Amino acid sequence: MNNKPTGLAAFSRKGVVAAPQVDEPTVEKVGAVRGRGKKEVVALTVRLPRAQWERLHQLAAAEGTSIQALAVQGLSRVFTERGLPGLDA
Repeated sequence: MNNKPTGLAAFSRKGVVAAPQVDEPTVEKVGAVRGRGKKEVVALTVRLPRAQWERLHQLAAAEGTSIQALAVQGLSRVFTERGLPGLDA
């Protein structure tokens, strides 16, 4: 049977310091290829408090459009206000 403490007891033992493992180098491989953001459409997560999401959802429903379309419109407007070309819908 295993006599090692499990759960939180394993982390509360004083005087025991685990040595860091140095089996593999921490340097990234030269020429490593990123896997995210390579496709034609890239997903983006926006976090909102529930109250803000409800307002946004109601606006989209009232306008007969999606939250996605409203977000693209808003971001496009930010670009044009700064003198840059807007986003394509």
